[in-house]
Amino acid sequence: MARPPQAKRLDASALEQRTQAIGRELFAAAKREHAHLSALNRWTAQVLSWCLGDPAAKAAVLRFIDVLPSLQDPRDMARHLLDYFPDSDLRLPGPLRLGSGLARRGLLTHGALATVIRQLVEQLAQQFIAESKPQAAARVIAALAERGATCSLDILGEQVLSEAEADGYLAQCQTLLKESVAACGRLTVASCGPRVNLSVKPSALTPHFDPASPMKSVGRAANRLLPLLEAAGDDEALLTLDMEQYELRNVTLDLAKRLLVHPTRASHVSIGVVIQAYLLDADRTVDELLAWLSSHERTLAIRLVRGAYWDVEVAQAQQLHWPIPVYQEKALTDAAFERLVVQLLGAAPLVITAIASHNVRSLAYAMAVAEQLGLPAAQLEFQFLYGMGDALQQAVAARGYPVRVYTPIGQLLPGMAYLVRRLLENTANESFLRQEFLQERTAEELLKPPAPARPAAGTPAATGEWNGEPVLDFAKAEHRDGVAQALNQVRAGFGRAYPLLIGGEALESSQWMDARNPARPEDVLGRVAQATRADADRAVACAAQAQPRWASLPVEARVGCLRRAAELLRRQRYALAALEIIEVGKPWREADADIMEAIEYLEYYGRSMLELGEGKPLWQRPGERNLYRYLPRGVAVVIAPWNFPAAILTGMASAALVTGHPVILKPAEQSSIIAAHLVRMLHEAGVPPAAVQFLPGDGSEVGAALVAHPATQLILFTGSKAVGLSILAACGKVPTGQRAIKHVVAELGGKNAVIVDADADVDAAVSGVLRSAFGYAGQKCSAASRVIVHRALYDRFLERLAAATDRLVVEDPADPDTDVGPLIDADAQRRLAAALERAQRVGRVAYRYPASRTPPRGYFVPPAIVEVPPRDALAQEELFGPLVCCFRADTFSEALALANDTDFALTGGVYSRSPSHIEEAMRAFDVGNLYINRPITGALVGRQPFGGHRLSGLGTKAGGPDYLVQLLLPKTICVNTTRHGLPLE
Repeated sequence: MARPPQAKRLDASALEQRTQAIGRELFAAAKREHAHLSALNRWTAQVLSWCLGDPAAKAAVLRFIDVLPSLQDPRDMARHLLDYFPDSDLRLPGPLRLGSGLARRGLLTHGALATVIRQLVEQLAQQFIAESKPQAAARVIAALAERGATCSLDILGEQVLSEAEADGYLAQCQTLLKESVAACGRLTVASCGPRVNLSVKPSALTPHFDPASPMKSVGRAANRLLPLLEAAGDDEALLTLDMEQYELRNVTLDLAKRLLVHPTRASHVSIGVVIQAYLLDADRTVDELLAWLSSHERTLAIRLVRGAYWDVEVAQAQQLHWPIPVYQEKALTDAAFERLVVQLLGAAPLVITAIASHNVRSLAYAMAVAEQLGLPAAQLEFQFLYGMGDALQQAVAARGYPVRVYTPIGQLLPGMAYLVRRLLENTANESFLRQEFLQERTAEELLKPPAPARPAAGTPAATGEWNGEPVLDFAKAEHRDGVAQALNQVRAGFGRAYPLLIGGEALESSQWMDARNPARPEDVLGRVAQATRADADRAVACAAQAQPRWASLPVEARVGCLRRAAELLRRQRYALAALEIIEVGKPWREADADIMEAIEYLEYYGRSMLELGEGKPLWQRPGERNLYRYLPRGVAVVIAPWNFPAAILTGMASAALVTGHPVILKPAEQSSIIAAHLVRMLHEAGVPPAAVQFLPGDGSEVGAALVAHPATQLILFTGSKAVGLSILAACGKVPTGQRAIKHVVAELGGKNAVIVDADADVDAAVSGVLRSAFGYAGQKCSAASRVIVHRALYDRFLERLAAATDRLVVEDPADPDTDVGPLIDADAQRRLAAALERAQRVGRVAYRYPASRTPPRGYFVPPAIVEVPPRDALAQEELFGPLVCCFRADTFSEALALANDTDFALTGGVYSRSPSHIEEAMRAFDVGNLYINRPITGALVGRQPFGGHRLSGLGTKAGGPDYLVQLLLPKTICVNTTRHGLPLE
C-alpha cells in the first residue's frame, strides 16, 4: 500500500524560536487592530462581561436565550424572565434588571417587555449570525472580502428528524451555494483552495445517520449530497463535512471517502473534513486517513479544530460508562493540536490544511511549521468564527495568509442553539477571546509551549468502585462485528431442545413448545419443555429442601455467586444480545441494553445485600443489646416477562437469591430460551441447582400452580395488570397446610403520558417521544402511550412527530439499521390491528406507517399516531405496541390533569423549559418515575429505581436502595446483658 508523504524533520529549537517571534508580532498587531475595531457592540459587551464575572449569571442568561425563540406569548416571556432571573439573586445587566423590575412592579406591559427583550437578544445574535436567509449571503461575502477574507457558510436550523426536513436542509444548501458562487465570482480574494466553501452537517443529510449501521447511513447521506457535490464541482466549490459528536466521527469520514471515490467527483479538491484535536485518538485517525488518501490517490481539504463538543462528550461518556474520548486538560489538547499541525502540513499536497483557531500560539506555530517546510503562505489557510477575534483575523491577513471565516446563516432567534454554543466558548476561562477581551494575560504567557500536567493517556469515565455497566458502543467495528458473528452462531444452533431443570436434573416433558423468531415465524429456534402441575410440585419440594442450606450461607458467598454470574454475562454479552434479537425481536441497542441491565442488577443487588447482611442499627439502652436482622421468607417464585427477558428475570431472580431464597423461575413462554441460558449461567456461577430451577410452561397452568402452592412464600411478578391482580387475589387465600401469608412484589403495566409544554425544545420532545413510544415497538411497560401537547405547539409538534415516525426503519431487527421490529406474537399483532380499527371509528388516525414499507412476514404492526377522546379505552387501557394517542391541552395544569386521569401511575415525562412548570410537575405528576426533558424509558439500576403505584404496582422500586428489604422479614432481637447488676458479657 502506498504511504502518505513523510513530514520533513523539523528543528524543534528553531521552530520554537520562530513561533515565539511570530506570536509576539501577531499579538502586537492584534492589539493595535483591537484599538481600531468595534468588534463588540455595547449590549454584547455588557452581557459577555456579566457572564464572565458570574457563573450563575452565565447559566441563567444562556438558558433564557435558549428558550426565548419558543416564547410567543408576551405573558410567557415575562413569566420566564422572572423564573430565570429571580429578584436580587443575580446581578443583572442594566436592560434585564430594569425590565425585570418594571415587569415585577407592573409598570411595564408584557408586550413592551417582550419587544425590548427580543430586540436586545436579536442584537446579540447579530454579533455571531451573519444573515437570516441564504439569499442574503452575497452581502456578508462582500463585507468579508473587504477585509480580505473568504467564508465557509453554514446553515443553522432545527435538528433534522424527517426525510422532508433533510430535503429542506439540502435545498437551503443548494440556494446558499448558488448565491455564494454568484457573489464570489465578482471578487478577487486570496484563498487556499476554492473560494466558495460550504460547511455541511452530515446528520442533517438524513434523519437516520447511525454509526451502528454505517454502510446504509453513508449510502443515505451520499445519495442526498451527490447533487450538491456535482453542483459544487461545476462551480469549483468546496463542501466541508462538519465533524459533530465523537460517535459520528468514523461514519462521517466514511462518507467523505465514499464521495471521494464516486465516479462523478470533481477534478479539483471538492471535499473537506474536520479533525478535532481534543480527541484522544486524533493522531491515529489522521495517520489512517493519510494512508487511505495516498493509496487511493485522492486529495482532501482538512480543517483542524480543537473541538466544540467537549462538555457533551464528557457528559455522555460518564452517563454511558464509556472511556472519555477527549483530553481533560487544555494543555494536552494544545499539544495534540501542534502535533497534528506538523502531521497535516507535512502531508502537503496530499491534503490542503486549514488551521481553525483563535489561539495566538497555535496560529504562530502553524506559520512557523509552514516556513520550515517551505510551504508558501498561499498554501496555508487560517479560519475564524464569525463575530469573534476580528483583530486577530486582521493581523493574520496582514501577513499574507488566506483567511476564511466560518459564517452561520439562519434566523436569529431559532439559531439560538448555535449562539448558545458560541457564547459558552466565548466565556470559557481558557478561551483566548476571554483573555483578549479582558486583556488579562501577557504575550509571554499566551505563547508558552503547552506543558501537560500528566501523561497523555485515556482516562476511564468512572474510577474507583463499580457504579454502572457500559452499553456497547456500536460506533466501534469490534462491537458491530461481535454481534453480527453471534447472530450467525445463534442461527447455527437452531433446533436445540431445552428441558426443564429441576433439582439439578434436566427433565424431558410430554409437552414441548416451539420457540419462534417473531420477525421470521418460520424460524424455529428450538424446542422448550413445558412443565406440568406435577413438575411444579416437585420443584417446590426441591426448593424447600434446599432453602435452609442456601439461606445459611454467608452473605459474601451468595454475593460471590452474583458477581461471578455478572462476569459470565459480560463474557457472553454478544451471544445473549444476539439471542434476544432473534427470540424476542429486539433491535441491537435495545437487546444490548437489556443484557447491560441484567449485569447491573447482579452487581447492584450484591452490593446492597452486603450492606443489609448485618442488619440495621437500633438505639440501645443500658443493660440490653438490641439487634435488627433480616431473614429470608422461604421459597420464592419468579414469574418473568418477555419484554425484558434478561434484565427483569435476572433482577428478580438475583434479588431473591442473594437474600437467601431458593428460586423457581417461570419465564414467559416467548422468552424461554434466553431464560434457560441465564439459569445455566447462575449454576455455573456457583448457585446450587436446587436453589434456582427452570420451569417453563403455560402461565395459567404452571404459573398458577406455583403461586397457589402452600409451600411458596414469596412471589415476584412483572407483567400485565390482569395477571398481577389475579396473583394478588390468589395469594390472599390461605388454604389448609399453608403456614405463612404469601408476600407479593408485583410490577404491573402503565398508560404513560408525556407532556409537551408550550416552551419545550421541539427537537428534543419529538426525539424523546419517538424513542419512548416506538422503542422496541412500544412493548415496554414504561413506553409513552399518551402525549399531551400544549395547544400553542400541538399542530407543529404533531406534524414533526408524524414526519419523524415516517423515517423509522421497520424491519427484521437482525439488521442493525432497524428502528422498529415485530410484535412478540400473532396475538399481539391482532390486538394492535383491532386497536387501529377502533381508533378509526372513535377518533382519527393522524399518521400510520405505510404498509408497503412493512415486512410482509413476521408479526409486524406499523407505528401509528392517533387522536381519540381522553376517556376512550385506547387512552386508558394498557396496550403493548407502536401506537400513541395525542391530546391537546390549553394550559400546563390541564395537561397535568389529563396525564393523571388514568388508573396507572408508572412513568411520565415533561418537556418544558419553564422552571415553575417543572416544579409543578414534580409536585403533582402522580407517577413512580418522572423524567424531565428526556425519554421516559431506559431506567438505570441504582440511579433511577423503577416501579409504580396505583394499578401499576405496589410501590416497590426495582434497582433501588430498599428493594431487597421488600423481600425480607425483619427480626428484632433483645439480649439482656446484665443479671442483678452484673454484666453477662
